[in-house]
Amino acid sequence: MNLVIGNGLIGRNLYYYLRRMGNAVILGRDVVSLDGTDWDLPESDVAYICAAETSTEKCERYPEETRRINVDGTIRLAEKLKGFVVWLSSERVFDGSKASRNVNDAVCPTTEYGRQKAGIERILLDMGVTVIRLSKVLGYDVPLFEGWITDLKGGRTIYPYSNMSMSPMSVHFVSDILYKIGRDRMGGLLQVSGDSDLTYDRIAYHFANYIGVDLSLVNPVEAEIGHPNTTLESDFDQPDSWETIYGWCRDFSTKAR
Repeated sequence: MNLVIGNGLIGRNLYYYLRRMGNAVILGRDVVSLDGTDWDLPESDVAYICAAETSTEKCERYPEETRRINVDGTIRLAEKLKGFVVWLSSERVFDGSKASRNVNDAVCPTTEYGRQKAGIERILLDMGVTVIRLSKVLGYDVPLFEGWITDLKGGRTIYPYSNMSMSPMSVHFVSDILYKIGRDRMGGLLQVSGDSDLTYDRIAYHFANYIGVDLSLVNPVEAEIGHPNTTLESDFDQPDSWETIYGWCRDFSTKAR
């Protein structure tokens, strides 16, 4: 049986994906935020730890609180799980200064979220947990994109970052990768990202062109701390980053009708 812990974007979609493949159970509450005394974890052949606080803003603002979730709680949870365990890390363990990061490159996070992820990768690996680093994962709803489109349609200027990038993957693609990791019991430290970095302003220009508004409404600015490179040397076939964006646009257009 497959056990999915966490009902955020990846956890929820992974659960539905695995349920179509066979047996799967999801623990929807944020179990890693608990003290562990009332955990009722069913036995599983494969367990996926998807529960985490993923807001970089919240991690910066409340480092101790989020560390209890993302570090302390995750380690306790991994200790209690039986069978094959998979945990999700992030390309944010790197500083964005270099593209196509190798799995053996030294971690160098610049955010609290990245530091929390980097801080327990080795601990979990030493426990026998499979660690998979992911780049940006896009679901059906992306508030940043939707906010841009709303403003553009309303004739309002948007200010996307020109020194921040993503190498996006669809949540369906990531669910398939996670399923294969569990099915084949792929161990160790793994990585997957989109095939190229797309700056936020380039994506915003695409949206403006897609919906047919004046491109002058896109006014790129620089973030105080840039993160221009997010691609990873991947252990899997990489999806086309632009195709992922195009696919999201098609889905959004269908939803908006």
